[in-house]
Amino acid sequence: MSELSHELQHAVESLRCAHVDGRQGLPETLFLLVSSLVPLPNVDLLITDKAGRLLLARRNDRFFGTSWHIPGGCMRYGETLEHCLQRTARREIGCEVLFEREPVAVRSVFRGPNPDLPHPNERGHNIAVLYRCALPDSFLPDNGRLDEADDGYLQWFSSLPRDFMEIQHVYDDVLKRWI
Repeated sequence: MSELSHELQHAVESLRCAHVDGRQGLPETLFLLVSSLVPLPNVDLLITDKAGRLLLARRNDRFFGTSWHIPGGCMRYGETLEHCLQRTARREIGCEVLFEREPVAVRSVFRGPNPDLPHPNERGHNIAVLYRCALPDSFLPDNGRLDEADDGYLQWFSSLPRDFMEIQHVYDDVLKRWI
């Protein structure tokens, strides 16, 4: 690759001097820039209950539209997989999970450029690691004041909903029970 332009070199040095700590997460604009340059590692939580239902969360954002998805989250610098799983579970589900140590699947998830975004490659490529997880038997989704159409709404499904997130069909071989 060619050398950086003077402007880019200055931007890189400014970022280094800012002492951004990726262990705490990145400011959104920096996170989106990084996500448009390199694939981001993330964990996805395959949560089922004793009845065999799958827990999905509503996604409603500019990157993936409105759909149901397997709860997940991006790793942070220096974070272990276990810490990322539990942080993601607390944020997405509201409690920690029990999980199998070996992932069920590892996938390169490439959405590709989205021409509707100001920067089309943002959030366009992830390396997704799917873990089978379990919740306490007493778990009930706490949707608070959320409506079913709201981002973050949780619901159990006996089969995949019609509007299951398109890019998560990379897990179809694992999800065949619900398809």
